[in-house]
Amino acid sequence: MEKTLLLGVDVGSTSVKCVAVSPDGAIAASSTGAYPLDSPNPGWVEQKAEHWWRAALGAIRHCVSLAGGKNMAAISFSGHMSAMVLLDGRNRPVRPSMLVADNRSQPQVQWLKDRYGSAILESTGNIPVAAFVAPRLLWLKEHDPEALDAAQCFLFPKDYIRFRLTGRLETEPTDAGNTLLYDIAAQDWNYKLIRELKLNEEMFPPLRRTAEPVGRLSREASALTGLPEGIPIVAGGADMACSQLGTGAIKEGRIAVTLSTSIQVTVPLRRPTSKLAGAFTFHPSASEGAVYAMGSLFNGGLGVDWGMKLLMSSGAGRAAKKTKLERWTKEMESESPGSGGLLFLPFLVGSGTPRFDSNDRGTWLGLSIGQSKPQLLHSVLEGITYSIRENMEWLALEGSTTQQLVVGGGGSRNPVWRRLIANICARSVAVLENRDASALGAAMLAGIGAGIYRSPEDAAAQAVRIAEEIEPDSGTIGEYDRLYAQYKEAYRALNQFYRDRSN
Repeated sequence: MEKTLLLGVDVGSTSVKCVAVSPDGAIAASSTGAYPLDSPNPGWVEQKAEHWWRAALGAIRHCVSLAGGKNMAAISFSGHMSAMVLLDGRNRPVRPSMLVADNRSQPQVQWLKDRYGSAILESTGNIPVAAFVAPRLLWLKEHDPEALDAAQCFLFPKDYIRFRLTGRLETEPTDAGNTLLYDIAAQDWNYKLIRELKLNEEMFPPLRRTAEPVGRLSREASALTGLPEGIPIVAGGADMACSQLGTGAIKEGRIAVTLSTSIQVTVPLRRPTSKLAGAFTFHPSASEGAVYAMGSLFNGGLGVDWGMKLLMSSGAGRAAKKTKLERWTKEMESESPGSGGLLFLPFLVGSGTPRFDSNDRGTWLGLSIGQSKPQLLHSVLEGITYSIRENMEWLALEGSTTQQLVVGGGGSRNPVWRRLIANICARSVAVLENRDASALGAAMLAGIGAGIYRSPEDAAAQAVRIAEEIEPDSGTIGEYDRLYAQYKEAYRALNQFYRDRSN
């Protein structure tokens, strides 16, 4: 007898990941499809929704061909946050989507802060930043009013793929919560603010529940994907809400750390808290009525990749680089805290949570002639991990007690980094078996909608698999406490230095 399968589709910022999983979290098949980023002007980061659709269609079709379609119980979606796509009266994209990294709307951010900052803080727990949707709508109003006038609706990436499969134009709270125009307590659009900003309230799509079945696969979509016509389709969620579910970090005492190009640190909360406002952002959770706080560290895998490219010979082939990295990893595994006197501040593109200071820059301190390349790379990993620890300390301000860090993302494959996180943060680290937590979370939402799981908590208990648990080395904790204090002291001095220099 063939196992029941759930299909999760994660529309990421650079690629689609599709996974077919059994209810116990075992992966039956997976596939990916990539698409480009466009940056027509400095600070602009865009994508075309049609590229999402083509990549998603190919990934779904390939995954279904590997796993088989007849035993799929349901399908659901995850998608990168804030990347709205405007649709005209014929449901065609009006213009490219602005991605979360797009920062062209800084003037509109300041305008919102000055006029509506307290109202937005009260309804969302957040202070306006360029990553949210509202400043982008105001930018369009000023710089591309024709596009805004032509728009009859907007959707988010996962909603657009779901629309192409069902014909339904809808979203749900975990993505709506990234607009600044969604009232978390009321669980509805903030129509009062929408009207005050003179935005077309008809453009805001109907809201469904995140784990709610919202339609069935159309005959046309069945022919395109290889899935059975009529398979239940569940709303889905924003990528970090799905990642929180896919890591199992929806219960108190667990913090999820996603080690990707940037790093996301998420923790479940009952409601936004003023103690973290402006340092963390707050978002509706996949657990209905709850929220999560998210820290965003811009220099995660980005910093590690930069260090490896800088330190490795540019002319070396792929095999030679792999061999060298394996040798360096062995050396780093036996490296002492402090990397031979090195300290690295990892702010290569400015700092993220908790300060969001674009003046900050990456800095190596303590360089000397006797240090090795593996020590330099080890110091990069230490510096990034100090930043993770600082996020944990801020979360403790609102009373969050953390017994365990759940680590996923591509960086969790690095054994040195996993160990450093345990030692520097002085916490147990659980490493996920399925590192694609957003895609897994989408599949889990499909299972909730199909009635296979009773709740998000039940889904996490059944489907989240831990590959390894790492306990901190008690012999290094005191030394890392001392080095972390030096890191904070160095940051304070250099933050002022870089501020003065930028002026």
